[in-house]
Amino acid sequence: MISYPEKKPDVAGSKASSFNASEIRFADIILFVGKYIKLLLVIVIASVIAGVAYSFTLRKKYEARVSLLPEYGTSKRGGFSLLSAGLNGEGAEKLQPDLYPTIMQSSPFGEYLLKQPVVDQDNKSYKTLLDFMKAQEKPGLLSGLFSSSSKTPAKEVKLNQDGILSYTLQEQSNINGAISLLSSEVDQKSGVIQISAETVDPFVSAIIVEAAQKYLVDYVEDYRSSKASQREGLLADRVKEAKARLRAAEFALQSYRDQNRNIFSNTAKIEEQRLQAEYVLSESLYSDLVRRYEQAKVTVKEERPVFKTLEPVKVPLLKSSPKRLRIGLIWGFMGGFLTLLYILLVKEKVVQKIVSGANE
Repeated sequence: MISYPEKKPDVAGSKASSFNASEIRFADIILFVGKYIKLLLVIVIASVIAGVAYSFTLRKKYEARVSLLPEYGTSKRGGFSLLSAGLNGEGAEKLQPDLYPTIMQSSPFGEYLLKQPVVDQDNKSYKTLLDFMKAQEKPGLLSGLFSSSSKTPAKEVKLNQDGILSYTLQEQSNINGAISLLSSEVDQKSGVIQISAETVDPFVSAIIVEAAQKYLVDYVEDYRSSKASQREGLLADRVKEAKARLRAAEFALQSYRDQNRNIFSNTAKIEEQRLQAEYVLSESLYSDLVRRYEQAKVTVKEERPVFKTLEPVKVPLLKSSPKRLRIGLIWGFMGGFLTLLYILLVKEKVVQKIVSGANE
C-alpha cells in the first residue's frame, strides 16, 4: 500500500478565499454594470412605458381649493400654548388656526358632507354627496363571485343614546370616504389655510370645498362666541324677570297710593316708603341688566372670528391626477430595483457566495 504524506491545510489560502468571496472591489462593480447594463435599461424603459400605459386606465380627477386667512389671537401658538391658555382663561374663547384641519377630520363633518346636494359637470343633480359617490362606484373584478352565497350578513345593532355616535360598517365607510376627498393645511409662516377637494368631477370638487369652508367658519364662530352667547341668553332671561318685577312693583305702589290718598297715618307712610324703595330697587336692577345685556350683544359680535377669503373657490379646468410622468418614473424605479434584486440573488447568487466564503 502506497501511503501519501498528509497534506496540511493552507490556512493562508483559506483566509484569502474567504476574503475574496466577501470582498467587492470597484473593478467588480464596473464588470457587473457592463454585464447587465443593457438588461437593466431595457427593464427600466419597459416599466416606465407600462406605468404610463397604466395611468391611462385611471380616472381623471379634478382638484378645487380655497385659501382663507383667519383672525389670529393676541399670542402666537407655542410649545406651552395650551397650558398658558388655560392659565390665562382664554381656552374657551380662542381656537388656534392650526387646529382647524382637525375639525375637518371629525365624524360629524363627514356626516355633514354626505348630506350636501351636488351637481356634476353634466348638470345632473344629486340629492346628496352620498348618492354621487354611490353612482361613481365601480364594481370590482371579483364582486360577483360570492353574490350567490347563502350566508346572510350579521345584523348590526346601533346604540341610540345622546352624546354617543353609533354607525354601521357601511355608514362609517361612507364617512371615511367623504373625509378622504378633502385635505387641509395651515401655513405656519403666513397663517393661510388651504382647503382642497379632489373628485372625478370638477363641479363636485368645487361644491364640497365651498361646503367645507362654510362648515369650518360656522364651527369656529360657534366655538369662539359660545361663551358670550350663553352670557347673552342668561342676561336676556334676567332682563325679562327684572322687567316683570319692575312692573309689579310699580303697579303695587300706584295701587297703594290710589287706595290711601287721604290717609295720613305713620303706618301708611311706612308702607308707601317700602313700596317706593322696592320700585326704585327694581328700576335700578332693570336698568343695570339692560345695560349689561346690550354690552353682551356687542361682545358676541366682537368674539366672532374674521375670515378673509384670499382665493375663492374656482371650478378646476385641468385635471390634477393621474400624473402620468410620476407614475411612469415610479414604475421604472420599481422595475429596475426588482430586476437588480433578481440579478444579485438569483443569477449571481451573491448571498450564497458570501455565506459559503464565510464558512470556508
